[in-house]
Amino acid sequence: MICTDEIVADAVLRADSLMYIAKNRKNIVIIENDEDATKEELDEIKQQVLIVDDAILNRELLSEMLGNDFRILEASNGAECIEKLKEYGAGISIVLLDMVMPVMDGYEVLDYMNKNHWIDDIPVIVISGEDSESYVRKAYEMGVSDYISRPFDVKVVYQRVINTIKLYAKQRRLIRMVTDQIYRRENNNKILISILSHIVEFRNGESGSHVIHINKLTDMLLKELVGITDRYDITGDDIELIATASAIHDIGKIGIDDAILNKPGRLTDEEFEVMKTHTVIGARMLDDLDAYKGEKLLETAWQICRWHHERYDGNGYPDGLKGDDIPISAQVVSVADVYDALTSNRVYKRAFSHEKAMQMILDGECGQFNPVLLQCLVNIQDRIKAGLD
Repeated sequence: MICTDEIVADAVLRADSLMYIAKNRKNIVIIENDEDATKEELDEIKQQVLIVDDAILNRELLSEMLGNDFRILEASNGAECIEKLKEYGAGISIVLLDMVMPVMDGYEVLDYMNKNHWIDDIPVIVISGEDSESYVRKAYEMGVSDYISRPFDVKVVYQRVINTIKLYAKQRRLIRMVTDQIYRRENNNKILISILSHIVEFRNGESGSHVIHINKLTDMLLKELVGITDRYDITGDDIELIATASAIHDIGKIGIDDAILNKPGRLTDEEFEVMKTHTVIGARMLDDLDAYKGEKLLETAWQICRWHHERYDGNGYPDGLKGDDIPISAQVVSVADVYDALTSNRVYKRAFSHEKAMQMILDGECGQFNPVLLQCLVNIQDRIKAGLD
């Protein structure tokens, strides 16, 4: 933003004000200094202040001192305040809140705002005749930005309102900047991982959809898993991490001879033993990335690469791990991989139907899987069929 004869803080406040309008008015372009703008439209550019007080005189005093520079909303008790917050949301720049009111008092309003995380986005200044230490401390503990006792000084109230709005505007802009940077970095990582996984698919003669399917299936299975059991300590970040790492589960196939990798018929026992080594090759490739040792994404990818062909009864490969000795990341990708392999065309077979694939997996024709994951698969099978078709 280029500003002439304007301090940065005021520019931030002005930009934040325009952002509020854009958020609350769909399909419209907000242009500052629009000569065709009506008085009503210009009034909307003013940031909205919600004054909550059961005393009409107090609301009038505050409206009088702020009305020239802000658009004023009023509520006579906490219940009306909540309704205004529901109606305008982040379109409200600040709340001036009395604490002692009928129907719903100020503390109940703050409790509601905290439960709904509104206090994170909408600052609150308490303006109250109650100024005991316990009242003030409790209000600050509940997230208020400032506490002004009555009788109040007009200039003090005005300046504190301006300062608080500016502070929150700066915070929001900083959060957006950091969020955008994180998103760009994560997106670039996913693009590079996707490119690498598609190179493997291309060499393996696959359609290119396998990695996408594995990502979706892994995400769906993990979300169902955390919904039906707390047996595994899996966070939302873990789900995204595992789904991302699943893209390179077969990276070790780069080291398998083409004659075996793309053989149209059944592999001999000797050829199958060679094919099985792709798990170890993939893990070894990731082991060589010394610069990223200790990174959770690399560790998760390593587990998936090496152990996504292990089976719950210990009859998998390469290490014959059993039960939950197999990391849950590898267990989930294993189920996703088998399902998609069964329902996709390969050089050595035609695709099975969803129903046939489910039957084969549940009957143990593809090895034994974690019973909890099989239940997850059954629970979401309709969504899987609809989502991958």
